Amino acid sequence: MELDELKNKWKQLDNHVKSQDEKIRQLTDQVIAGKVKSPLTTLRRHCIIAAIFVPFLAPFFFWAFNFVGLTCGESQKILLYALTLLFVGFTYFREIFFVIELKKINVSKDSAIESLKRTIRFRQQYKWGVTIDLLIGIAFITVAFASLNQEFMMGGIIGGIIGGLVGAKMWRFYNRTINDLESALREWDVE
Repeated sequence: MELDELKNKWKQLDNHVKSQDEKIRQLTDQVIAGKVKSPLTTLRRHCIIAAIFVPFLAPFFFWAFNFVGLTCGESQKILLYALTLLFVGFTYFREIFFVIELKKINVSKDSAIESLKRTIRFRQQYKWGVTIDLLIGIAFITVAFASLNQEFMMGGIIGGIIGGLVGAKMWRFYNRTINDLESALREWDVE
């Protein structure tokens, strides 16, 4: 009889340990999911704010063009307006695309590996998007300097400095947040 009681107690203890292990695993998953969702939410929020803010750049640029009074040739004016619209339009649609891509990273539905693959793909898309924006910006500044309009050149320099500083800050922010997201996903995958 003692042996049967001991076996029953052992089974109860074993079931209790298994249930505690399951609870610990669930709590660990919740903590890691929180670590994943925090940078993911931050990235989404930033992309949404950028998508809302970017369209207001076009009227600002066009106001600045009229304020300075472009004295360059008609073809340069058209090129400046086209590059402005290209920059603002591309940046706007890039941010919308990023919001859609970030929504595809679903930690409650996908595995950690799948979410990590999507995050790495997002990092590559972000780098390409910023590179294209940078090239458009360089083309814009080149055309601005070719206009030989002193006020416009000064505006181009100031705009380039401000844009460079804001762009560098955003680049650092996005990279740090993506690194945090990747780190949390790798930690989740190990668990």
